[in-house]
Amino acid sequence: MKILSLHIRKMIFFLFKCRRKNYIMLYNKCYHCGKTCITNKICINNFFFCCSGCFTIYKIINKYNLFKFYELNKNPGISPIYPEKTNNFYYLDTENIYKNIVSYSDKNITIVKFNIPSIHCSSCIWLLENINKIEKKIIKSTVNFTKKNVNITYKNSLYKLSDLAKLLTKIGYKPSITYGDINNKKINNNNYLLYKIVISFFCFGNIMLLSFPEYLGSNNDEWFIKNNNFFILIKFILSIPIISFSSIDYFKSAFLCLKNKSLNIDIPISIGILVLYFRSIYEIIYNIGSGYFDSLSGLVFFILLGKYLQLKTYKYLSFENNYKYYYPIYVTRLKNNLEETILISNLKKGDYIIIKNNEIIPADSILIDGLAMIDNSFITGESNIKEKKLGDYIYAGAKQKGGMIKLKIIKNVNKSYLNNLWINEAFRNKKIPINIRLNLVSKYFTILILIISIISGIIWYYKNLNRVFEIISSILIVACPCGLALSTPFIFGNVIHILGKKGFYIRDISIIERLYKITYIIFDKTGTITEIDKSNIKYFGKKLYNDQKIKIISLLKNSNHPLCKIIYNKFSYIKSHEIIPVTYFEENPGKGIKGLVNGIEIKAGKYSYISRSKLRNKKKYTKTKVFISFEKKKIGYFLIKNYYRNKLQLILKNIGNKYKILIMSGDNDKEKKYLKSLLPYKSKLFFFQSPMDKLNKIKNLQKIGEKILMFGDGINDSLALKQSDVGIVISNNNSFCPNCDIIMDASSFEEIPIFLKYTNFSSKLVLISFIISIIYNIIGLLFAITGHLTPIISAILMPLSFISVIIFSILSTWITAYKLHII
Repeated sequence: MKILSLHIRKMIFFLFKCRRKNYIMLYNKCYHCGKTCITNKICINNFFFCCSGCFTIYKIINKYNLFKFYELNKNPGISPIYPEKTNNFYYLDTENIYKNIVSYSDKNITIVKFNIPSIHCSSCIWLLENINKIEKKIIKSTVNFTKKNVNITYKNSLYKLSDLAKLLTKIGYKPSITYGDINNKKINNNNYLLYKIVISFFCFGNIMLLSFPEYLGSNNDEWFIKNNNFFILIKFILSIPIISFSSIDYFKSAFLCLKNKSLNIDIPISIGILVLYFRSIYEIIYNIGSGYFDSLSGLVFFILLGKYLQLKTYKYLSFENNYKYYYPIYVTRLKNNLEETILISNLKKGDYIIIKNNEIIPADSILIDGLAMIDNSFITGESNIKEKKLGDYIYAGAKQKGGMIKLKIIKNVNKSYLNNLWINEAFRNKKIPINIRLNLVSKYFTILILIISIISGIIWYYKNLNRVFEIISSILIVACPCGLALSTPFIFGNVIHILGKKGFYIRDISIIERLYKITYIIFDKTGTITEIDKSNIKYFGKKLYNDQKIKIISLLKNSNHPLCKIIYNKFSYIKSHEIIPVTYFEENPGKGIKGLVNGIEIKAGKYSYISRSKLRNKKKYTKTKVFISFEKKKIGYFLIKNYYRNKLQLILKNIGNKYKILIMSGDNDKEKKYLKSLLPYKSKLFFFQSPMDKLNKIKNLQKIGEKILMFGDGINDSLALKQSDVGIVISNNNSFCPNCDIIMDASSFEEIPIFLKYTNFSSKLVLISFIISIIYNIIGLLFAITGHLTPIISAILMPLSFISVIIFSILSTWITAYKLHII
């Protein structure tokens, strides 16, 4: 042992001496990736590059004036794979693989999502989102930094998927394409973490076993003294996979943060691990002791175990959890020539479905019948309506803009895909407040812990030198900001989970934060505060013969408007095979619908829409009416008496105590007096409101500082729902509406005051969770600073921070839900 230490000291002295005499060449860092330039041969503009790959990327960035990439972070690049290794993407152009990888493709554009593991900083995001400046065939690209994904839209003409993959690889961002991507199968990424846990547990168990003689006081035993070096050697060998494999992710994360001049919680953890490791090596070299390999292995094992538990819990509470597969989103399925309304979760490959105007297509399909005018703006972000022919392929997420069509499902419904489209739609149309609490807490908490550990180390240096490294490691390990940072996602995640089971489906946790700030609640009238199925309807006008009734119903069936549904349901005795195809269909929001049925133009809607002549006696037509015309001649109207939802007055009274209330309707003001009697004092009502009127009302309220929550049916009020701070769609067996933040089952309407109270109270629970985490960290640090904690005990206590948050999150949210009678 002494001879080994002597050789090491001589080697260090020799290297130092050579360094002083310039025997060792001073190498520069690569301007692109930051690695050491071994030859210093590649140099331009006083910038050195470690290889031709980095130099090539620099030239590309320089050529296309993308120098901001280097301004955002120092040496932000990744050393690329050599060109000879980038030509293996031709398999992506084969038909079967291409179809499974791309999200969307037509004659003009293709959308594909690639996983890019090398994304690590803001420079990466900036370069990838400006890649269209390098390749003009690329229209746009967006990066999801958390999931390390990039969504790219490119033009199909003379540009292949393999070309895109090669370009990404060439600039240092090689796509990770797995068997799961090609075969649409999920690969469990937790396996890699499990391998690390298993390896660390194996090393930890064996090191503890080899350390038992020391624990039992056998240090003075003659046999133990004789063989102690062998035990130390085995423990050292077992510590190598702990450092090189199980801990490597913490080192990588810490290195990248330091490289980008930022801080996170992995830095103190990495320092704690390295302090124990190098202190142990120091003790072995200088024959001081046997080191802290037992504490080191136990520390890594318990940290990894805690991380695994955290990931599993977060997955359970995640808003992408399985309960979202049961949104109240319906579709009309044809079975044995009979129509039935089913949840999309019950839709299967091979089923035939009916899609009406403005409905979202839930799964990849083939057009069987009807005129399909497809709007892919939900998928591509750009509105461009295209006509499809019989047999054409239509992607999930497309919207029909026209009459009723019949489709055959050729792929099972991918609910997570629809959910991602919903989230992407929100990101396109609203500035969603990104939850940066985790990064901020980690940054400042890390600075504080490093300062405390340095001060404590100095104090213990004079008090007891032998315990300095142990104390510093204990402080660095026991302190954990996880409880502070994860309080919001855990509590709000569980709230979303609980409310989802009650028919109140919230898109993500940022919506709960916005609900807390709401000052104004707006209700649409028809289909929102009224019940379609219970409305009374009568016809007035010229006698309708059976063939006329069939033609009217054939037109109305193409629309999802609540009034069309009410009339259609009245004639439910008309069989589906009697329905006549509509050769032309048009819907004007807030006005009416028209179409050609057997060559006859039929209109349904407001009087001003179906007739050019002015209404002579307006008072005569003050009730809710849907006028019908054949070939521009009015034949009559349907009088509809609205049935308002149960306990509407009580609901409005409860929410009126905290919020301002406004009701907007495209209908006339005949029921104004009755509605006023239901509303709290100072509430407002607006009638004869077109979709643009509703939109402008919300904009004007927002200009004076009001935060708007709007309830609608998602049909005539989609623009208003998108503009509001939070938009809630009341689902009455409706199809999917992307312009909302929350989908609420109509059967849960009476629970609105309780749901709002529950979401608001959850913000207080987050504050309480913060306090619990702060108290835990203060107590843990006090014990560590005073020398009452060993590193291994600190490693066991560290996960207790977020475990306490998990327990508090689950118990507090469930108890609160129980007290409010939600569960």
